[in-house]
Amino acid sequence: MKKKTTAKKTKAAPSGKQHVIIGNCIAAVSAAETLRQLNPNDRIVIIGEEDVPSYSRCLITYFLGDMITKKHLLSHDEKWYSERGVDLMLSTRAEGLDVKNRQVLVNKNGKAQKVAYDKLLIATGSTPIFFPSFAYDPNGIIGMRNYADSAKLKSWAKKGKKAIIIGAGFVGLKSAYGLVKQGVKVKVVELLPTVLGRMTDLEASGRVRERLTSHELLDIELNNSVIATRKQGDKYVVTYQNGAEEECDFLVASVGVRACTDFLEGSGVDIDRIVLVDDCQQTTVEDIYAAGDVCRSRHIVSGEWIYNAIWPVAAAGARIAACNMSGRRRTYEGNIPMNSVDFFEMWITAIGNVQEEGPDVEEITFKSPAIYQKVKLRNGIPFAFMGVGNVDGSGLIRGAIVGQTPWEEFIQRPHAQILPVVNQFNGGMQHAANE
Repeated sequence: MKKKTTAKKTKAAPSGKQHVIIGNCIAAVSAAETLRQLNPNDRIVIIGEEDVPSYSRCLITYFLGDMITKKHLLSHDEKWYSERGVDLMLSTRAEGLDVKNRQVLVNKNGKAQKVAYDKLLIATGSTPIFFPSFAYDPNGIIGMRNYADSAKLKSWAKKGKKAIIIGAGFVGLKSAYGLVKQGVKVKVVELLPTVLGRMTDLEASGRVRERLTSHELLDIELNNSVIATRKQGDKYVVTYQNGAEEECDFLVASVGVRACTDFLEGSGVDIDRIVLVDDCQQTTVEDIYAAGDVCRSRHIVSGEWIYNAIWPVAAAGARIAACNMSGRRRTYEGNIPMNSVDFFEMWITAIGNVQEEGPDVEEITFKSPAIYQKVKLRNGIPFAFMGVGNVDGSGLIRGAIVGQTPWEEFIQRPHAQILPVVNQFNGGMQHAANE
């Protein structure tokens, strides 16, 4: 009698498609959340270069200054991924794309691997810029862009140490604020005549600078730059544009960022410093999308393509990309540049292009010892706002800018009265106009 054989059972292959996301910040987790909701049976893989799960990069300077804990910073623990069936590949760097075979070429702990995809999202963000005059040095010259940067700076930030920060932009000043909280003496050097160059004018800059330098450990020098850096013993010596030299324990470069696109070389994805996408967040290559600081987006009012590397844009663009990756066509309505920050309990906010000048630009301002607000109009319609000391009602101004609401109509609305710049205007005070 012939022996009966039993077929060996094999594990069923996952059903559906494989969605791969390169990057692991807010754009990545926002996309993954949407993909899972729309595709319960598909595989989702996140490739993250860092060794920690997703976190809020907006908060790394607060972590530096002990204003929040590591637990607070790390917003998505590994349980979050497992509960959603997301395969998380940490400490894995994307090094290239094989578009023909639909594979991401990665390096994980020194070993080359290939990750297949049906749909791909590029969410690699951006990285700090360095120059020969302050070249990257892991032992003392770094940027402030990710968790590893904040952890390293925190380990250097001992009371009595001295740091030089190159650049008085948003990240530079927030880094200075965090270091001062740790007892580090900080010198900020800025080439421009203002701090927070994209958020302020001379008046607002002066108020912010005065508040920051009221702290005995913080100094800000404008109209100057670092033209050389050398190591001298266990210290660094910088040479300034004005010829002076200064010694410090470490430096933070905060002069700008560049999009992380090196691995896309030869892929066919069009790049003009940043990844070019359409209104569905799709790149110039079929089934490859992008979201976050790595790519462009549209201005919600003008419709022009802009680079707006802020958290809400990354999250919104990623959700749109995920919908389109799932076969549900959606277009991103656009956004407007905006940012807000506080230093020693003084808030600063900016919406729109606060730097724009011209004969057709009208300015309405409010000044008091504690408050400075300015609204910019064109043809009677607001397009930009900045506020220092009191930012209540900023969301209302944003709504008026996006909705193209005439100023004369806006100031009649009862809820608009919380804005000092509206109250003074309604009270008959003079408003300033650019000649």
